[in-house]
Amino acid sequence: MRYFCMGIGTVLAALFIMQLIRGKKYEAIVENLDGNAYPLNGLYGVGFSWSAMKLFRLKGKTETKLKVNASLLYEPQYAEYYAAVAWVQTITLVHLFLAVTFLLAGMLQGMTAFLLLVGIFMSVLVGAYCLENMKNTLSRRTEECESQLPEVVSTMAVLVNSGMVLREAWNMVGENGSGAFYELMRKTSENMKNGYSDMDAIFLFGKSTNSTEIKKFTSALIQSMEKGGSELSAFLARQSSELWNAKKQRMLQSGEKAAGKLLMPIVLIFLGVIIIVMTAAFAGSLF
Repeated sequence: MRYFCMGIGTVLAALFIMQLIRGKKYEAIVENLDGNAYPLNGLYGVGFSWSAMKLFRLKGKTETKLKVNASLLYEPQYAEYYAAVAWVQTITLVHLFLAVTFLLAGMLQGMTAFLLLVGIFMSVLVGAYCLENMKNTLSRRTEECESQLPEVVSTMAVLVNSGMVLREAWNMVGENGSGAFYELMRKTSENMKNGYSDMDAIFLFGKSTNSTEIKKFTSALIQSMEKGGSELSAFLARQSSELWNAKKQRMLQSGEKAAGKLLMPIVLIFLGVIIIVMTAAFAGSLF
């Protein structure tokens, strides 16, 4: 079994090195990637080399899902690029983990089966993480945007009620805030400056947040803009009140969920204490 694992590991390691050499031509594609979001990106030439083959080419539902997430998380024109990067990252890291797993399983006597199980399990987890990373990042950004929405709408309501037009209020709020929501607001301001109408830019903003709540708000905001400025200030004031109430409800629900999640650790600790006490009592009765 050890020799079999060593043989498989050697073949995988040799293929990894061979594909890494072949993938040197792809270095320029990944040199500007964020190292935190895409670790070990210097090795992604391996994934690019494999994905150039028909068997490992990105296609089907996986391609569609990655492109959709990439278009929302980044810009739509970069969707194909980031979908390809996520795919080659998956191939590279899974190949690397499998090669290390089989080599270690072959070298460490007495731990072969354990290392194989753990290594293959970790390889599957790494592959799933890479494929779901953009989706998870997008979900976190959506939650952050939803939590910041009430504050933004309240500020805009005050500015519009003071006589400022919507575009100026939007720019001011976006420039003076930090976080995912404000970054998307600044992108929307850039779109407005680059020829998009205010309504089109705000529509794209709602779409990019990937939040049903924010999409509803932007749709209602666009309808209010179509009716004229007299409706806008009243609309923002009304939305501000509703959104703060909705945020309070979400916080209460989150608190209830957190309390429920804490129940299981408490039960486990309680069972552990009972086991310790019973073990001590049983040991004392023996002596």
